[in-house]
Amino acid sequence: MAKTEIAPAVSAYVLELADTAAAKKAVDTSISCSYEARLLKKLARLEDQIAIKAEELDDAVMRLQDAKDIEEESYMIRDVVLGKMGELRVACDEAETLTAKKYWPFPTYGDLLFGVK
Repeated sequence: MAKTEIAPAVSAYVLELADTAAAKKAVDTSISCSYEARLLKKLARLEDQIAIKAEELDDAVMRLQDAKDIEEESYMIRDVVLGKMGELRVACDEAETLTAKKYWPFPTYGDLLFGVK
C-alpha cells in the first residue's frame, strides 16, 4: 500500500504544489510561494521516509525466510517486522494529514469516524 498507493499520491500532490508555485512565479516573481515551498519540503521528506521505511519492511519480511522454525519466525515478526510497520505508518499517517484529500487514495480517519450514513 505504501509503495503502490500512498507514495504515488503524495508524489502527485507534490507535483501539483510545484506546478502551482511555478505558475505563481511565472505571473510575478515577487509573489510569495512560502506555503507551497514549506509543504513541498515536508512532503518530499515524507516521500523519502516512506520509501526508506517500506524498503526496510520488505527486507525484514524477506529475512523471515531464514527463520529455523515457527517460534523464531514469530519472534522476528514481534521484534522486527511489527516495529518496521510502525515506523512506516508514522510517515504515512503524517503524509495523510498534509496531502490534499483529492489525492489521498483511502478514506481518512475523519471519513471513517463521521462518514456513517
